[in-house]
Amino acid sequence: MLKEASGVGQAHAKAILIGDHAVVYQQPAVAIPLLNMTIKATLRPTYDGQSLNMSSFNGTLSEIGADLEGIRQLILKLLEDFKMMDQPFNLSIESNIPQERGFGASAALATAITKAFFDYQKVDLPVEKLGFYTSISENISHGSPSGIDAATVRSNDPVWFENHQMETFKMNLSATLVLADTGVRGQTVRAIGIVKELLETNPKAAWDSIHHLGQIAFEVRSALYHNEPKQLGRLFTMAHHELQSLNVSHPKLDNLVNAALHNGALGAKLTGSGIGGAMFALAKDNNDAIQIASALYKAGAQNTWIQPL
Repeated sequence: MLKEASGVGQAHAKAILIGDHAVVYQQPAVAIPLLNMTIKATLRPTYDGQSLNMSSFNGTLSEIGADLEGIRQLILKLLEDFKMMDQPFNLSIESNIPQERGFGASAALATAITKAFFDYQKVDLPVEKLGFYTSISENISHGSPSGIDAATVRSNDPVWFENHQMETFKMNLSATLVLADTGVRGQTVRAIGIVKELLETNPKAAWDSIHHLGQIAFEVRSALYHNEPKQLGRLFTMAHHELQSLNVSHPKLDNLVNAALHNGALGAKLTGSGIGGAMFALAKDNNDAIQIASALYKAGAQNTWIQPL
């Protein structure tokens, strides 16, 4: 007889408002959950085999390719710890989070899978243990991630990250966020390498940009708390210029940022690692957000999302 119960785990996307790349160099960062972009993992018993079904892969655990190696290692660790190495199962993934766009898709996937296994076994999952398991996948996928992705995809509130410590906080902002996908895959490892190389070849300029991004992060937190959308928009645009100086932007990102600014956005910047991926614009209200989203489509965005703040 097959075990009747299944295990279900869910997570959502995230966006880094400020701190992209600078967070790797001990600067603070702010990230927000994107609750409308979700992922669901369902673990079910089967009579034979161990299979994974998702939009980018459909096959057995042993057939998983290099782009999902972090997930494969995570699943193997979960199977080992739960003594399920020889147990047949099907793990199905439903997601509307674009991959490799800076929305934390890999962290959300690892989080949902871990939750599904613990739910299947009806075992409590403390935050520390969830962080341990998601780091298995994230370390393989991203080298040395800050951990902000993993923290935000499991939080319903914004996250402030400073000195390797994270805390959630409440926003008090009357504005709307418009996010847009360039259609170009983000390249996290490459982007991190570009910044690292720039720190070696032009250290003063690179460190100045990184430290300025750190200062902007404190001002962003203040603007979020004091409901200062115009100031926040200026800070976002300023941060984008610093990320351009670090050589991690992309012509399509810059094109979308400019399109947003020319169509009423209070500010705009890339989000995530850059070299493709996604950007966001801050709109005064939902009406402006709709206008900006339309302009971003016309400027070449592959997709847009509107999220009230």
